[in-house]
Amino acid sequence: MVRIVARSISKVFKRGSVVALDNVSLVVESGSRFGVLGPSGAGKTTFMRIVAGLDVPSSGELLFDDRVVASNGRLVVPPEDRRIGMVFQTWALYPNLTAFENIAFPLTNMRLSRGEIRRRVEEVAEILDISHVLGHYPRELSGGQQQRVALARALVKNPSLLLLDEPFSNLDARMRDSARALVKDVQGRLGVTLLIVSHDPADIFSIADSVGVLVKGRLVQVGKPEDVYNNPVSVEVASLIGEINELEGKVTDEGVVVGSLKFPFVGGYSGDRVVVGVRPEDVKLAKDVLSLDDWVLVGKGRVKVVGYQGGMFRITVMPIEGSDEIVTYVDHPLRSDEEVLIYVRKNSIKIFK
Repeated sequence: MVRIVARSISKVFKRGSVVALDNVSLVVESGSRFGVLGPSGAGKTTFMRIVAGLDVPSSGELLFDDRVVASNGRLVVPPEDRRIGMVFQTWALYPNLTAFENIAFPLTNMRLSRGEIRRRVEEVAEILDISHVLGHYPRELSGGQQQRVALARALVKNPSLLLLDEPFSNLDARMRDSARALVKDVQGRLGVTLLIVSHDPADIFSIADSVGVLVKGRLVQVGKPEDVYNNPVSVEVASLIGEINELEGKVTDEGVVVGSLKFPFVGGYSGDRVVVGVRPEDVKLAKDVLSLDDWVLVGKGRVKVVGYQGGMFRITVMPIEGSDEIVTYVDHPLRSDEEVLIYVRKNSIKIFK
């Protein structure tokens, strides 16, 4: 296990005209699971490459425990001496080698006996439940099995740090949940520090116990997954980590007015333009007035679109006045053009300036 400390790391390309990372500072505690979330081009993979030793920061320094491994454009500790295991987005298995040989490949230059190599490979294969396919070639394996082989290859050297770069993007949706659960289980059993980067919040939230959000090379928020989800610092972060209704409105003495809708809000100045953020699960539709302590009636609307998605109905509602649509999910169908009352969970309303 290793503790990672990034201090004011920046990375520029093309003589400074492209900024991939801008003054990034964070700490990944020993034995923890840390996820870096961001859209394409945010700098996630650049940060991962610096941690792996495949690139160096233009400025700032990176420490493993108390040891500086990279500093101000200089590689202090090479990748092979960092005790890192890495799973790439493409898995990068050698097609001409069996699963056993792929897993054993990192051990070939360690001057280990054949018996020790076999012991290590079989040990990690048993943990990942792929002992029965060790004699197969990658083309003979399913996508899930190939991913397990790639993970086994990363773990066979007993690394202190496991790096995962968009590790589930090549799996179909049905297999991703089980793959995420597997990674979390294996990390828990081995106690290795884990750093995962992904554009998919499901990857990060299902595995990491701490999250850092990268936007345009800047680390804009760090916290526990549930805190980042419930209290995003900006509209951009809110939309990045999950579906959210974004409604442009104006602050008044009565709250925030969005067309015919009124949201309770204390703060700001009358006349300020703001964005109200409400997640679909925090919206409730009703035909009659409800008496609910945790919910507030914000106005009326008409059902515009009804769609069926995985056991729930996705409802798009247009307020009586205004152009901003509201999306929510219900367990029963509603009629198109049906008038409904719109309720919002009180403590879920997010106001962005």
